[in-house]
Amino acid sequence: MDEVPSDDDETPPRPAIIGAGTMGRNIAVASAAGNRPVTLFDVDEDALEEAEAEIRSTLETLVDRGVADTSDISTVRERVSYETELSAAVGDAPLIVEAVTEDRDVKASVYDDIERAAPTTATIASNTSSLSISELASSLAHPERFCGMHWFHPAHIVPTVEVVYGEQTTDKTVDTATDFLDSIGKDPVVVERDIPGFIANRIQSAMAREAWALLESGVASAEDIDRAVKGTFGFRLPTLGVFEKGDHSGLDIHHKVLTELLQDIDREQEPAAILSDLVEEGRHGVKTGRGVYDWSKVDLEQVMAERDQRLLDQLEVYHAARGPPDATGEPESNS
Repeated sequence: MDEVPSDDDETPPRPAIIGAGTMGRNIAVASAAGNRPVTLFDVDEDALEEAEAEIRSTLETLVDRGVADTSDISTVRERVSYETELSAAVGDAPLIVEAVTEDRDVKASVYDDIERAAPTTATIASNTSSLSISELASSLAHPERFCGMHWFHPAHIVPTVEVVYGEQTTDKTVDTATDFLDSIGKDPVVVERDIPGFIANRIQSAMAREAWALLESGVASAEDIDRAVKGTFGFRLPTLGVFEKGDHSGLDIHHKVLTELLQDIDREQEPAAILSDLVEEGRHGVKTGRGVYDWSKVDLEQVMAERDQRLLDQLEVYHAARGPPDATGEPESNS
């Protein structure tokens, strides 16, 4: 596959994305839509060709919605170049985002190859959603220039990215990652301690545990549980978050509700049996045609397009809700 030329000869070295799977190609879209040229690497040329076709389609949607910064789709597309040679992809990259499969050994092997080919000054970031940043960094010769960069699917739409310190990560490394995210219009959140699941997945998993427990115990149908989430606290979350909502409701009320409910909240240490049964039956969701819901008789391409349109609508609400920097109260110090 021929490499797409960069925007101009004075373009600074491109960040590199390693892995052209779903997350890798969506991160490439986010960069291109944010006016930042980037190189997408994969050893599989077929994967790159599939990625290029999907990136073209996705960028057209973003340009149509005014998310990308220009109406000239060819200009946006040309910001993504494609490489099957790792040395060409990372040889002068200031930032390398690894987005390969969620496997420690695979990632360690990739880091070994990256460190041999990349500049000694390059920041290396992993898009892991569950693996320890400190443990992953232990396979590198220079763990101080390694951090987590946890994107959320679909990465080209979801605005926030978690940037995670490992035990030896330097401030300069985190600054490089957050500067890149700022430059493409993302909203980086710095996770200062390397804990399992970081921030969002820990909170999301706590919610999911209770939702599955409610479904398993017959409290309500899956449809009604989803509706309850979407139309109540889920509706408020983009505007208020957790702690700001607590301040608006009154922390005394918040404290009383927690005091009453925490005794009854599910505390199981294993996934609910109903979820395990679905997985064992091969009902993995959209990708297999059935999960909690039956997706076998719908047009999945249309489903995904409609999902992205709804998320783009929410993105507008998210940006509007953030408002000017002084629009919300300043958190009190805990010291």
